[in-house]
Amino acid sequence: MWPRRKKWSLVLGAAFSLWLMGQASVDAAPLTADVTRIYGTTRIETAIRISQEGWNEANTVLLARYDDFPDSLVAVPLSKRYDAPILLTPSRGLDEGVLAEIKRLNAQHVILLGGTGVMGNPVTKALEKEGLTWERIGGADRYETAVMVAERLGGNGQVILTSGENFPDALAIGPYAGMTETPLLLTKAKGLPEATRLKLEELGAYRLNQEAESVTRTTVIGGEKAVSSEVVAGLTGMTRISGDNRYDTAAKVFWFTQEEFGQDFASENQRSFLVTGENFPDALVTGALAVKQNAYLFMSYKEDLPAVTYSALGNAAAAQLLVTIIGGDTVLSERVKGIVEGTIQPPYLLAGLTIVVDPGHGGKDVGAVGASGSYEKNSTLPVGLNLADLLRQAGAKVVMTRTGDTSPAGADYTELKDLQARVKIANQIPADLYVSIHNDAFSNPEAGGVTTYISADNPKAEEGRKLASAVQQELIKQVGLQDRKVKTANFYVIKNTTMPAILVELGFISNPVEEKLITDPEFQKKSALGIYRGILIHRGY
Repeated sequence: MWPRRKKWSLVLGAAFSLWLMGQASVDAAPLTADVTRIYGTTRIETAIRISQEGWNEANTVLLARYDDFPDSLVAVPLSKRYDAPILLTPSRGLDEGVLAEIKRLNAQHVILLGGTGVMGNPVTKALEKEGLTWERIGGADRYETAVMVAERLGGNGQVILTSGENFPDALAIGPYAGMTETPLLLTKAKGLPEATRLKLEELGAYRLNQEAESVTRTTVIGGEKAVSSEVVAGLTGMTRISGDNRYDTAAKVFWFTQEEFGQDFASENQRSFLVTGENFPDALVTGALAVKQNAYLFMSYKEDLPAVTYSALGNAAAAQLLVTIIGGDTVLSERVKGIVEGTIQPPYLLAGLTIVVDPGHGGKDVGAVGASGSYEKNSTLPVGLNLADLLRQAGAKVVMTRTGDTSPAGADYTELKDLQARVKIANQIPADLYVSIHNDAFSNPEAGGVTTYISADNPKAEEGRKLASAVQQELIKQVGLQDRKVKTANFYVIKNTTMPAILVELGFISNPVEEKLITDPEFQKKSALGIYRGILIHRGY
């Protein structure tokens, strides 16, 4: 069974912190997964193999077009609701192999995804000839079809909105939507279809409906090019998950899922599926199997494994990772397989490195208070999140001490327990590097600049000094503030960690000029880039 979805009122960061505390046994990259393949000679046969892998019998099957994706993008939650595999067929008739699989499953009922223009009389007549009942879920277009599926699922306090104009984002979030049976609605990039807008209103996710009984949590999958800011204007409780490309977005969906379910989901022998990101059928039908088998779904290039996918896979299991590649070597190459199983080492910059990113303060501990009342805790977190993204894209395994406004000590907070929890996370893994992010403060409002600290009592102090020097150098290049150099201090987190550890003070929040910079998203991105480049230099690049 999938773990029950946490209520939105719970802070995700707290759950993620608890998960981190239990991850000491996670193997860092390089990957050494046990790898298998599932494939057929065609995408239709591959879907049949996946059905055979997951279902000995099924009363209902879902049937989708093998050569066109729009009406099937939202099928995975429906698969979960009916415990039904997703099979593929041409529109011109029912594939013989598919009919044989329906008989093997002893299925009695078939749900067709799409209108008569998608799968028409040749398919339905073939079903009727075999004595099978069928029904159709298909609107005038893909957007209406998605609404019709959502109506089958009902409401659960959240809704997912993603592009209906391409397949990767919808299929990446499919397993999460399936495990939670969350309605998945589709939109155009530049305009919200009327059917989608009305359903969002009905679900209480759109502010135009002032009479909605409750505000629905809305998760948007995809960046501005896929789902523009104009489309999401007015959505309530919105979170956007997006990356630089489909592989990055799929990896971020994995981290989102992992944060949602935490240690309830990870297992000693965690199964994951790897599918091509270049075509839709494998990801579609595998999403249903991923839900049924409590597995994660990742995407890859045909000839190479993206660095961000490598990093995500390295976080997917509590011990041994089991990866099933969907498709033969003409779909995902033997090189991809070799990288996942560890027989081929990728040229990723930071593969094999585990880094703890520690955004200072959080929760009850607001940190230093700025000249205009801003809190240090709110400026250190965005830098940490930006840094984590950069590091993961370079292949590093990143562990964050917090991802939201919480303390890793949880509800039992004291200042000492908070510091001890951060150190424990790093030491138990154990991490290769530790980076703590802060803002400085002083009684003189004119004091300013960037400082990077090390502790002489840290057992890797000398290596820490080299790391600090590289980070300080690159930070000054990026943010242009006064260079206050590398200094020594016995801050608890860098004194008691067992790996090279630095604490970065990114400007003085007590300085009115620097406070404005510190709270600026562009400055936060530049700060993360400076730290990242310093780490690369420290690693010899």
